[in-house]
Amino acid sequence: MPLAGRQVVGRDDSCDAVLRGTEISRRHAEFRVDGPVVAVRDLESHNGVFVNGQHRDDAPIDLGDVLRCGEWIGVVTCEEDGSAGFGEIAPGWYGGATLSAALEPARHIPEDLPIIVEGETGTGKEGMARALHGWSRRKGPMVAVNCAALPSELAEAELFGHRKGAFTGAETNSPGLFRAAEGGSLFLDEILELPLALQAKLLRVIEDRRVRPLGETRDVPIDVRIIAATQEPLADAVAERRFRADLHARLDGLTLVLPPLRERREDVAPLFLEFLRRHAGGRALEIEAKLIEALCLYDWPLNVRELLLLARRLLGVHGRGGALKKAHLPERLLTRAAPETSAGEASGADRARRPWRKTDDEGELEALIAALRDHRGSVAKAAAAIGVNRSRAYRLLAANPELSLDGVREK
Repeated sequence: MPLAGRQVVGRDDSCDAVLRGTEISRRHAEFRVDGPVVAVRDLESHNGVFVNGQHRDDAPIDLGDVLRCGEWIGVVTCEEDGSAGFGEIAPGWYGGATLSAALEPARHIPEDLPIIVEGETGTGKEGMARALHGWSRRKGPMVAVNCAALPSELAEAELFGHRKGAFTGAETNSPGLFRAAEGGSLFLDEILELPLALQAKLLRVIEDRRVRPLGETRDVPIDVRIIAATQEPLADAVAERRFRADLHARLDGLTLVLPPLRERREDVAPLFLEFLRRHAGGRALEIEAKLIEALCLYDWPLNVRELLLLARRLLGVHGRGGALKKAHLPERLLTRAAPETSAGEASGADRARRPWRKTDDEGELEALIAALRDHRGSVAKAAAAIGVNRSRAYRLLAANPELSLDGVREK
């Protein structure tokens, strides 16, 4: 609802914005603009006005604030005239104005220009890479590789290929990932995990547009667009001498930064509803407004991936009948969204509902999620902060169905 001067909302037809519902009063609330200040006032409604989960009679509102009037939920945004609303940005990939603006520079760049995609875990870096590949209209395939999962002793052979017998275990010829992506795009996820020695060889391949498989004596020409992804700015890694400056310069045709979900709260509810629609199998669902409010107030340290898996969990456990309610949410969402409790600390009522003692794994998982918030979604940094290795961190996440990172494509 665009605001100018004073706007009254309610279910009466005389209101500036008519909101239907059993919990909406005839004249429920008034929004007003006084210079730079935008405020909302409760017009003595039966069910009140809530700002960021707290009841308010009259309060200023700011960008990102979550409002609830009856069964209606809204997020305060600032959008220019003609800006895109929530919708499908690329096949299977959804977002609103904030995400669209972040991606707009990539739509019309040369199809062979290398691109760096920066974003926290779960923000959709692989989905972005697939969109970039589609927009480029390159005829070859997109090949994706997680550099963190490449064994260091085999990484060169995996990327550049090898000849049969080039090393122990090389029982057949292999073209390598670069040649597998011929005419298309090679997505190098977690590129910071490549050893410095291999970074030097990757630089040579990008400069010469040729690869030499292990065991061969001749180079092979390639036509591949590189899309590299990282959870943290590559420029920071260059400054810390963890990444080669010359390789960064070669990759940085364009750098896209994917905003985390907490910075585009207006996308949370429509994304959640889209995930429910996609996985509900045609079932009609009733959803409690307070559940949506809690989702919008949560900070989503694992971003869109976490929201997707929550939707699937709620459908699997509670989606067979009745309504999806706030009480069905995992405890971490309830405590994080509750304004009357300190950050990360459950209320007395929440603790009373959980009489058991936490296991070591549960305590470690909670510490990991808190560290993910502190380190902007970087699994590597969060793991280091709590004193576990990255493999342990991924196992903790994979052991919890609502947070599992396995088998889910980032959107």
